[in-house]
Amino acid sequence: MRVSWSEFKAIAAHDIELNGAMIYRGQRLASWGLTSSVHRTALVRSIPELKGYADYMLPLVHDAVEAWIGRSWNLKNALGLAEFLAYLQHNGFPTPLLDWTESPYVAAYFAYEGVNHFKPQTEDVAIYAFNQEAWTSSFKQTYDFADFNPHVSVLRPRMIGNHKLALQQGCFTVANVQDIEQHIRSNEKNGKQFLTKYELDVRERPHVIRELALMGISAIQLTPSVEAVCKKAVEDLIGLVPMEPAP
Repeated sequence: MRVSWSEFKAIAAHDIELNGAMIYRGQRLASWGLTSSVHRTALVRSIPELKGYADYMLPLVHDAVEAWIGRSWNLKNALGLAEFLAYLQHNGFPTPLLDWTESPYVAAYFAYEGVNHFKPQTEDVAIYAFNQEAWTSSFKQTYDFADFNPHVSVLRPRMIGNHKLALQQGCFTVANVQDIEQHIRSNEKNGKQFLTKYELDVRERPHVIRELALMGISAIQLTPSVEAVCKKAVEDLIGLVPMEPAP
């Protein structure tokens, strides 16, 4: 569904009244699907291979991370495993997790922030809205890599030691299927709709980024660092320059 920024804000205002039923994900290319990093990198090619990933790969990277930061997680415990996967997700190691946020505006920021202002690669960015409340009440939520039944499950690990997750109002889906969108769509029967994809014009970027900054949503708030301060300064400056249309 193609909408304007003003139309999306009206949709978001309506969704907020649903008291947390919806979660969101922003992507800078509307052509991208919903696929976790572990499947995008082909580190895992089949559902059974995820058990090998959990049994052999995760302990190896756990030892390396533990040696570096002096903290360990109990990978035999479901809670510890979830927290470790979330930590890896936000530090560049491929996982079967996909990032979502409870905020439609945070999702909008991530949809637009990676766009090349001077040479956009696409005409549209995408924001997905997922009715996780309806989904989790309709389908079994699975967190066992030894369960080979295809699934998409919502995961909310504790935020301890993962401040990015807290700042971004984040949560995850964990899936053993490569095409998460297709799996969800295939279960939309009898008039039920769990997932909506909104496509917004990439040329709205300067206005959207400026408006989100006034809401307190920028690199500084979401990933605080000196690098983020510089990134926001660049965004403020290039926002004054009109965008060229995508080729």
